[in-house]
Amino acid sequence: MPQDLPFAELVVVDLSQGIAGPLATMMLAQYGATVIKVEPPGGDWLRAPAQVPGGNTGVTVSGNMGKRSICVDLKSARGAEILRRLVTGASVFVESFRPGVVGRLGFSYDDVTALNPEIVYASVSGFGQSGPHAHRPAMDPVLQAYSGLMTEHGTFLDGPHRLITIPVDLTAALFTFSALSAALYGKRVHGKGTYLDLHLLQAAAWLDLHALHERLLHDGRLAPQPTIYGNYRTADGEIFLAAMNETEWARVRAVLGDDERLLADRFRPYGALRAPEPHTGASAELRALVAELLLAGSTADWVERFNAHRIMCAPVNDSVGFLREPHVEQLGLFEHLTQPGIDRPVPIPGLPGPLPIRDGSRRSVSPLAGADTADVLAEYGFSPAEVDELLAAGVVTSFAPATATAE
Repeated sequence: MPQDLPFAELVVVDLSQGIAGPLATMMLAQYGATVIKVEPPGGDWLRAPAQVPGGNTGVTVSGNMGKRSICVDLKSARGAEILRRLVTGASVFVESFRPGVVGRLGFSYDDVTALNPEIVYASVSGFGQSGPHAHRPAMDPVLQAYSGLMTEHGTFLDGPHRLITIPVDLTAALFTFSALSAALYGKRVHGKGTYLDLHLLQAAAWLDLHALHERLLHDGRLAPQPTIYGNYRTADGEIFLAAMNETEWARVRAVLGDDERLLADRFRPYGALRAPEPHTGASAELRALVAELLLAGSTADWVERFNAHRIMCAPVNDSVGFLREPHVEQLGLFEHLTQPGIDRPVPIPGLPGPLPIRDGSRRSVSPLAGADTADVLAEYGFSPAEVDELLAAGVVTSFAPATATAE
């Protein structure tokens, strides 16, 4: 077993849909696990905007790379029997139904451990498995609103704003992966599986923790920021610039040419401008003056000059601009992966630790919905005639399989 693929001997049965659960199990696959994604007959609901039936989108690519996909009607008796066979040989079981739904299908933790006592079982939900909100539908923006993230993000804007980068889902995915990894280590040491109640609300709480602590320590307000801390327009774009203390402010002044207006007594000492409010009085006046000076040069020029003086700054890119940054390209941060059902390569960043994700390798491909249905059924003891019968009855479905080279 390669050191970079420590989960190579694991089989994961993945019933999760959406983003958090699939991303976590995708990481298990990237570290070597055989992940069987069990989808409903039409595929994961995130496949709906795909270019072809049962196809891929950018989100399903990032969530399903390296997995195998089988589409099964779990509401049917024969579909449930298929899942029971999969569960019997699995190390991990992951589901993301609303609380109680998986039990009605016959695959609660008790049901699954009756088949496989040592399994690691994870439920990924919005608000957790208990409590007054447990059955509420939830997605990333709902948790952003509920947890305070929208409000804190809009503190220096014109009101609460949603972060479109799905931070709650992504953090929940990382928490799920880390919890599964720890549980698998515990199983190796103690020989016992476990149940994991994982939810987006917990991820949102951690994302909002810094702002929560600041408000509790400052009578309900966020701590004032340094005066020169934020985004500024340049001649051709925008730059983020931060001067955290007197020393860094002196370096910023040097880059700006030690304009005599920056040396006015009302701007001294620099640290005093932080209180009580960072964007009123002398603080606001100084920000306006710096903004005026930055308009005289290009973003690239300012970034080069500030970096030469060890000042924290960066161009304010959009996501495509970030992808095309020379530093990002030189690091090889993204691999452009060819995917079934998508007419252009999809950029995917590498993960820490495992072998690089190379285009065309097994770990790089996100299968079409049900692409592996026939093969998986055969491996679990179904004859060709039985597979044909199940397909004809609609108990399982299959789209054109993805092709990939072995890694």
